[in-house]
Amino acid sequence: IIPFDLSALMDIEGTACTSPNLMASFIRVKVDESVESHAAATSQAFYVIRGSGMSSTEDFGSISWSAGDLFVLPAVSGAVTHTCTSAEEHGGAAMYWIHDGPLLDYLGVRPSRPRFQPTMFKREDLLAKVEEIK
Repeated sequence: IIPFDLSALMDIEGTACTSPNLMASFIRVKVDESVESHAAATSQAFYVIRGSGMSSTEDFGSISWSAGDLFVLPAVSGAVTHTCTSAEEHGGAAMYWIHDGPLLDYLGVRPSRPRFQPTMFKREDLLAKVEEIK
């Protein structure tokens, strides 16, 4: 996991953040390997830059993904395990991950329960919507 931590530039102490209310990171996973991400957050979004695989949680099971997909998870009680099953290049998958953990830290709260179901936006559907609004 490669965090995009700008907290020092914003004079924010005690929590890694990209903005006062969000944290963004890149996740790299080699083929046939797994990486765990952890966030005390009400929502987490993952955009798949390259590769194919699945992400699993104890709360919601597994979501399969491939390049160009975007999926969003509600609060989860543990880690999200990302596993790369194939990659066209670079030997693995890459994802852009963003969550609202810094906002919750600032407010001094923790997520109490999931507020929505995991949601998958497939690449084809995202591109079709972009074409629709052009």
